[in-house]
Amino acid sequence: MKKGNIDVHCHLLNGRFAFDELLEIGWRWMHDDYPYKDGQMRRSVRSVKLPLPPFIRGLILYAASLFEAVTRDPEGNYRYELDCYAESAFSDSLPLLAVPLMMDIYFIFDDGGAHGRRSTPGTLTLAKRRASLEPLHVGKNLQVPFDAFAEEMKELVLQEVSERMAKEGRRAAAAVSIKKKELAEQLDAIIGECRAPREKKAGTRGSSGAGDVQMTRGYRNHIDALGEIRRKNPDSVFPFLAVDPRRIGIDRLVNDHVLHGDFQGVKLYCPLGYLPSHPDLNPVFRICIANGIPVTAHTSPGGFPSQSGEIRTFSRKKDGSVVPVFFNKAAFVKKRKPAGGECAASLFFADPLNWLEVLESPGFENLKVNFAHFGGEENIRAFAGGKAKADNWTACIVELMERYDNVYADISYCPGSDMPSLIEKIVRVHPKAGQRLMFGTDYVMLMINGCGLTSYFNEYMALPPAMLSDNAARFLKRS
Repeated sequence: MKKGNIDVHCHLLNGRFAFDELLEIGWRWMHDDYPYKDGQMRRSVRSVKLPLPPFIRGLILYAASLFEAVTRDPEGNYRYELDCYAESAFSDSLPLLAVPLMMDIYFIFDDGGAHGRRSTPGTLTLAKRRASLEPLHVGKNLQVPFDAFAEEMKELVLQEVSERMAKEGRRAAAAVSIKKKELAEQLDAIIGECRAPREKKAGTRGSSGAGDVQMTRGYRNHIDALGEIRRKNPDSVFPFLAVDPRRIGIDRLVNDHVLHGDFQGVKLYCPLGYLPSHPDLNPVFRICIANGIPVTAHTSPGGFPSQSGEIRTFSRKKDGSVVPVFFNKAAFVKKRKPAGGECAASLFFADPLNWLEVLESPGFENLKVNFAHFGGEENIRAFAGGKAKADNWTACIVELMERYDNVYADISYCPGSDMPSLIEKIVRVHPKAGQRLMFGTDYVMLMINGCGLTSYFNEYMALPPAMLSDNAARFLKRS
């Protein structure tokens, strides 16, 4: 790895990824095959006018927000980040190295069997485990229904994008018309790709979906896109593979794409409905520990959480026993009363103290973990200002840093020109944090919420070199 300032937390995804997964999730839901029953696409001819669940609108909004904020493909997003860095106060500094993190949103509506479906881990038969979630290849007898369904999803995304542009009120009618036409062409192209058999690209490792591995189209395409960017920029791009314990074959995916592939580390997004102590993450963590592979986990009370009101999942305790866990959003909200910007699922699943069951397990104390967002902007401000409550997430992360040698945190999606001075206050009292905190942007998520990437770079110019470069280089280094 060459010397450079490191954005240890960014995303290069775009609306195509979200629309791919929207089609996959919606189609499977309507055929009673979400998240999976037997791993095979339902082949019965049924009306596509079955009502979609109301919460799927959240995924439509997500896809629309990405299409509206980001018009480039993943490689274009990477080039744009480099351009913004060059325009910022860092222009005469070290080159920028990027750590793009994958997302895996396929299980965002999965309740883990809270309403009578799958309710125990590891109960699928070997035959069912061998079935892959292949791209949406639809047979002749299903093409008309799928086309109607896909067209409806396309129109819903276009409508949402149009409403967003109308609210802005800054674009000329001609510009809006061109934007909608270009977007419609993109969506048509994605729908066409869903119908066509996927061609295996030469040189891609572990991307065939064969064996005990599940692949959805958006997930697979995202792997391919980031892998290609890494191969073109081997010394400056270090992607992390998205891992969700509900995706069958994740240990093999980590082996293929991280241990022996183009990816540098593992990304967890627990607010989507699982705990870091989920038993199916245990073999992944063992691979990471044995090979010094770093793990980044979302640790902010906001974000893009599960849309299920109830979730059944599991936790592997430090004594090795596995216990059921039940999350009820209504009961949690009544008890916890989340503040503005806080999500119940994030508060429950992304709590840094959930990691104690992992880090206190025998042999797991050396797992290298980055607690992304350092607990979130509000927690950082409260902790730095001496107003932190006992359950303040930033305080919890600092305590974990002082207890474990391989606990890190990144300061991503924490806008504010005063943030470097707040970090300085924390480090003055807790010097260990100065050796473990890392710079990150959370681009392209910044763009969705109207934050400028160049200005974000400028705000963090005041960070010490260790946080801009050295700490992240140590975190990313593999044994």
